[in-house]
Amino acid sequence: MRFPSVLVLSLVAMACAPKAEAPAAPAAAEPLSAAALDSAKAVDAAFAAAMNAKDTTALFSDVYAADALLLPPDAPVLTGADLRAALVGLLAGGAGNFVMTTRHAYGIGDLAYIVGEASFTMGGNTETVKYTEVVRRGADGKWRYVVDMFSGLGGAAKPAAH
Repeated sequence: MRFPSVLVLSLVAMACAPKAEAPAAPAAAEPLSAAALDSAKAVDAAFAAAMNAKDTTALFSDVYAADALLLPPDAPVLTGADLRAALVGLLAGGAGNFVMTTRHAYGIGDLAYIVGEASFTMGGNTETVKYTEVVRRGADGKWRYVVDMFSGLGGAAKPAAH
């Protein structure tokens, strides 16, 4: 009879024990303020300025984070030296006159995403692409691309306006 008594006492003790509280849900992060979001979106203007000036120093120090990913259409993900080589190659191929148009942006904390369209000239044609970028605010307060993905809008390139 000793076993059932121990079992009953154990069950009673467990029932009387204080309940462990479920961990509190983390507080919902607040969306970025309009000013902070404008600051995040400014990286697109910095990208266009660096590309138009063929300023690779600014491109790789002020625009792209050291651990950034470039996701070009129909190609592997590029990082590090491969990312740099792709952008330097684009500039060497004559790309210029970059214009960025933001269509949507949203962010929380130190991360934001930007969706838009960009146009640029290359080889006498005007190219237009759509893009999605993830930007991260660094310890220095600057926003930089950590993911840069783009694809064409389809159709043939148009001759560049003169």
